[in-house]
Amino acid sequence: MNFHGYRVDTVHRVITTPGGRIVRLEPKAFDLLVHFTQHPEETISREQLIAEVWGGKFVTDDAVMVAVYALRQAFEDDSRAPRFIETIRGRGYRWIAAPASVPAVAVPSKRRRVFAAAFAVIATGFAALVWGPLHTARPMPSIKRAGDLVRANARGVFFSERTTRRDLEEARTEFRNAIRIDERFAEPHAALAQVCVRLIETGPSGAAANEAEARREAARAMELGPQLSLSHAALATVQFVLDREPEKAEQSYRHALELDASLPGVHRRYSYLLGARGRFAEAIEQARVAVEMEPASAGAVADLAWTHEIAGNLAEAERLYRDSVHLDPSNGGTFLSLGYCLQLRNNPEAAMQSYRRAMQVLAVPQDLLARCDRAFASSGLAGVHAVLLERLRTRSDFPRFNLAVYAVGAGRSSEAMDLLRQAAQRREPGTLWLAVHPAFASLRGQREFAGLVASSFHTR
Repeated sequence: MNFHGYRVDTVHRVITTPGGRIVRLEPKAFDLLVHFTQHPEETISREQLIAEVWGGKFVTDDAVMVAVYALRQAFEDDSRAPRFIETIRGRGYRWIAAPASVPAVAVPSKRRRVFAAAFAVIATGFAALVWGPLHTARPMPSIKRAGDLVRANARGVFFSERTTRRDLEEARTEFRNAIRIDERFAEPHAALAQVCVRLIETGPSGAAANEAEARREAARAMELGPQLSLSHAALATVQFVLDREPEKAEQSYRHALELDASLPGVHRRYSYLLGARGRFAEAIEQARVAVEMEPASAGAVADLAWTHEIAGNLAEAERLYRDSVHLDPSNGGTFLSLGYCLQLRNNPEAAMQSYRRAMQVLAVPQDLLARCDRAFASSGLAGVHAVLLERLRTRSDFPRFNLAVYAVGAGRSSEAMDLLRQAAQRREPGTLWLAVHPAFASLRGQREFAGLVASSFHTR
């Protein structure tokens, strides 16, 4: 079989490139190649590939990703402009290369084959002597290193779907590992920039270092992949959260979607900007598109729930939060969000049940959980918020913005305003949501609060 000058030898199980180089693949990667060529132009899901190529053995999606990556390296295929394997977002892969006829070649005699082989060895050696000093490009990573890179990036994506600082730190480590393996790919640089910004959103601990890394990695992504959607999305996040320039950020998000509208993460981050600016219908639409692309993503469903919550669609927000915790019952952050939504819906018992589940998942100390139970029994949710406020206010790394939410819940409006002033002085990313966050509805008539809202998008 011949595809765009690449010859696939199914007997010796090798690929010969147009330049005559022999590429040997590990067995499963070659099996996958044969399967693809037997099903041209057919979209095949990862589940189908595991069943049909791996024989239904227990392997993760990473095994398919690594094999596809190996094929793309063998055929020098670019996933952004594929000629061989096209990724169909949310559905699988499709072999798109059409076979070409191979002209018949006379079979040489044994003596001529021996001579030709010897000449090829000499020619190859000479070419190495001449070409080696001139050709300075680094080789592509080996299949093993490629597998390590893909796995590190996949683990980074998994942890970045979650909301706790511990998970985001795990994601940062994995993306750094992927870059350490081979730093020439823009995707992990862009993902690392996004995670560093999200770490800043969780609290001020290490904020300066995270900001520097976010800016550096976003710039590196743009350098490596100037036409890559993820690069522009990372730049947009830096412009929005760190530079407080929503107009520039929106231009970058729009350009990212023009380059590739099939990336759910870009739609999700764009929905944050739209939601924070009070453009709820547009925010819901962007978040909805992301969920349609990744219906099994607990993070995407939770994002859609949040956009409905700030828009005042609390029943729909509750339904979506419940869907999210069903998809990922180990995500304590979503249980907290569900609890707050239930609180807004005046269902304190259900809200407390969700808060308790969140604290259990997040491994909150038993003494604090017991204090919250006693406070709820005596003072309702206001007592629970007061306990959490007193427990967390001593932590310098805990966002003042989040403490202000607890202060409002405890009925301490003046204390909430003081905490919001501190949050604004520290330029906490949470202040970008001041105008729309439902916790502060009771403060919106105050002149000082209006001033904080107006200043939240000011640049430095």
